[in-house]
Amino acid sequence: MRKTPIIFLVAALPMAVNAANTEFSFGGFIKMDAMLSTYSDGDITDGYGRDYYAPSQIVSGTEPDTPELDMTARNSRFNFKTVTALEDGKSISSFIELDFSTTGGGNEVVSNSYVPRLRHAFVKYDGFLVGQTWSNFMNVGALPEVADFIGPSESTVFIRQPQVRYTAGDLSVSLENPQTTGAGDSGDNGMIPDITASYKIKAGDADLVVAALVRQLSYDGALEDDDTSTMGYGVNLSGKVMIGKDDLKFSATAGTGVGRYVGLGAVADAALVGDDLEASETTAAFVAYRHHWNSEWRSSAVYGMLSADYDDAVATGVTDASSVRVNIMRSPVKSLTYGAEYSTATVERVGGDDVSMNRIYFTTKYAF
Repeated sequence: MRKTPIIFLVAALPMAVNAANTEFSFGGFIKMDAMLSTYSDGDITDGYGRDYYAPSQIVSGTEPDTPELDMTARNSRFNFKTVTALEDGKSISSFIELDFSTTGGGNEVVSNSYVPRLRHAFVKYDGFLVGQTWSNFMNVGALPEVADFIGPSESTVFIRQPQVRYTAGDLSVSLENPQTTGAGDSGDNGMIPDITASYKIKAGDADLVVAALVRQLSYDGALEDDDTSTMGYGVNLSGKVMIGKDDLKFSATAGTGVGRYVGLGAVADAALVGDDLEASETTAAFVAYRHHWNSEWRSSAVYGMLSADYDDAVATGVTDASSVRVNIMRSPVKSLTYGAEYSTATVERVGGDDVSMNRIYFTTKYAF
């Protein structure tokens, strides 16, 4: 991230006193991706599944499709940060980041333009974080290095949302935006925020994070008497273990009603069964080993899995998903990376419907 101190003269600008104590910086990356994909049951006609692996996007079709080549730079991003030094020795910081993934805009015929979207927007002061960023239930440090945008997405806790978080040493607790998927409309938010806690553990060459989640799942019926709710909970253990210059990253998640937090929402949080809201059960895990061949070249091998269990009355939904990927990465200089990756994924839905995807992925990324 580039840093540019900005100091304004008092006579020139009234805000000069604040600007004199504020450091401004910007950063991001340019990322160009090319994906050659085949699907067992037909092409993904639209959606973000064409840009990266998302289990819910691999659907049943009429027949196997011919290979499809997609090229995009929409995963590029830009961020802006400020840090203001206060008179009491403390500081207040802000961060905002945009990219263009999963949004509408132009088309592939002429412009390939895309609408910017908000990724992060938060302020930090005195142990508190207020705004939108990664969930406290998620460990960003455990994500493996992959050419795909996320990689083993079926098994990864991956979510950004508004929250209020407090951190004291290695312990963080947060109140996060509630949202129940799978029952009623997508706006079924209860009165209680999702509650998370995480704790960092350093043990020799291992950096671990233990996280817990408790949430209220809600359904808003057409009539007030139709409203119902139930509780959801989950635990996650994730981390990185250094093995010489190589590293082993992993994550394991288990819980009831945690579908929105894992697998890019592949599993619904809950389903309305009669007059009751029944939470789904989810188990997900991945392991990734990265080997450094030399100072420029490295490779990762990644396996991920997800298994979900629903009430017997549920007729749709992902029950199992798994993926394997291997890649080769080269960084001739620290800020520039070229990569190639092969991945294969299988998704099974309620009723035994199996679909699969094979993909060769090429990427170039320049971070600034």
